[in-house]
Amino acid sequence: MAADSWRIVLVTPGRKITSELLPVVSQEIPTAQVIELQGYPLDGKLGDVGQAGGSLCFLDLITSEEQGLKALIRILEVNPSLPVISLVPDSNPQLILQALRVGAKDFLTQPFTNDQFRTVMEKLSQVVPELAAEQGRVVTVVPAKGGCGASTLAFNLAMQLKRSGSNRTLLADLDPVTGTQAFQMKLKPGFSFLDILSQGTSLDADVWRGVVQTYSGIDVLLSPHNPVEGAQEVGDTRPIIDFSRRMYDFIVADLGSAYGEWSLSAVRFSDEVFVVTTNELPALQAAQRVINYYENNSISRQRIRLVINRFNRDVGLTKEMIETALQSDIFQLINSDYEDVQRALLDGKPIQATSTIGKQIHQITERLLGHDVDHRKKKSEKARSGGGLSGLFGIFSRST
Repeated sequence: MAADSWRIVLVTPGRKITSELLPVVSQEIPTAQVIELQGYPLDGKLGDVGQAGGSLCFLDLITSEEQGLKALIRILEVNPSLPVISLVPDSNPQLILQALRVGAKDFLTQPFTNDQFRTVMEKLSQVVPELAAEQGRVVTVVPAKGGCGASTLAFNLAMQLKRSGSNRTLLADLDPVTGTQAFQMKLKPGFSFLDILSQGTSLDADVWRGVVQTYSGIDVLLSPHNPVEGAQEVGDTRPIIDFSRRMYDFIVADLGSAYGEWSLSAVRFSDEVFVVTTNELPALQAAQRVINYYENNSISRQRIRLVINRFNRDVGLTKEMIETALQSDIFQLINSDYEDVQRALLDGKPIQATSTIGKQIHQITERLLGHDVDHRKKKSEKARSGGGLSGLFGIFSRST
């Protein structure tokens, strides 16, 4: 069940417990609907909240143990399938035991923390499957070298995912030096991912919505307007990626470079990594270096998707030669079409879906969404020798 369809009822007679717990809930389940019920419902009725699937109750036993336990008994009599989490003081194991015996599924102790909340939710999802939050899928797009068109692909991939059925899509420009997504979409630079990182543990859905911008139905997290000094030391992308997984179905992350700790952290936390190159020899050599760099940093080749952009059969290597030289299957060929791409860039719009390139990017989204049931990756081992390619292998081996 997607987190945005959860309904959480918080039962407490005062605002103190609400003010302590609500920030944690907002950070961990940012799109859930939270309903505050002030006072103890001694008749056990929580309205239609308790009857709906995907509902969860947090019950305050801190303000009043006696009234809280009575309410717990009645709530579970009226709503026997409703998971109830008791909120208890840190040093009251007897109260915890009483609540569990009555029927509470688990408990949170003061002070409420994100780690504690996450542990409880993970335990609950194992016994109440409908509470297992669907995590968004992260696709990171990296260039083998500058000028391969990775940012253009990231933009158009996010737009195609939205058109193809990804209801909640985020395009995250995580390039701290040369981010171009604001320029491509003609968005006015404002807040950036640095504002997200600065929030630390106080990040919640309201802050997030104040930072991202909207473009044609997708959310966009922009890069800083000015290049960041010491870009690779800016921090770790995990807070951004972890939070966005709970907000979106798909996250497309645009990186300006494959190298450095900032970029590596994004790749490590991604489900799939699109390495974008052209079929010219220098770009392919750069792609080989990127793949080796990732493998040396414990990133599985199985997660790497090789995309050949601006493919031109008359210039550079053929598909078969590339796959043999890099010992990697090509995930997608995208043809060279300077006119369509430049027209889209000048207009600040995605590439026409009916164009050749638009259709090829659509093929990528069909695979990501699981619609392309006929697509099967090749599993045969690529040949390591061949007369016409011996010089090419020599070049790659000397440069890696």
